[in-house]
Amino acid sequence: MHLPDTALLERMQLLDDKAAFDELYHRYWEKLYIAAYARLQNDADAKDCLQEVFVSLWHKRKEIVIRQQLDAYLFISLKYRVLNHLRNNNNYQKHLDIFGAIPAGLLPSADDHLFLSEIQGIIAATIADMPEKMREIYLLSRRDGLSVQETADKLGISAQTVKNQLSNALKRLKDRLSGYK
Repeated sequence: MHLPDTALLERMQLLDDKAAFDELYHRYWEKLYIAAYARLQNDADAKDCLQEVFVSLWHKRKEIVIRQQLDAYLFISLKYRVLNHLRNNNNYQKHLDIFGAIPAGLLPSADDHLFLSEIQGIIAATIADMPEKMREIYLLSRRDGLSVQETADKLGISAQTVKNQLSNALKRLKDRLSGYK
């Protein structure tokens, strides 16, 4: 196709013309690649940014309004993709540096996660097995953070009853978890 950019863009927008999109892609790919590579100095990263530009152009083809030359629009779009890539890559590298500085023994292992999951399961099962009133008092205290007096007031019972029920609930948990240290 030897149509001007505006005609190709119009065909792409109005007719979903894939051939018009392909023509624009082939027309601008090399120029955009050179610009991206000049900034990123990495072939894969430059190609990724280009792909994002053209995928975005295709996906937004219906609502896109280009007031200047198409090449100016594509270069500006590429500029922002490259800047985003550099910013994200910089943040990624910072995170790698931070985690690299942490001694391996301080990071939780897969065994730690399994152990934690197992303990959480035991705690949940123990709470579920508690008598209704004991469970309610325990959850108000531990999950909702209410004091003994606030729990007593909310349930209309004495503070001593709340203390007794909490003591019994904690004893049950301690007994069920006694094998884990």
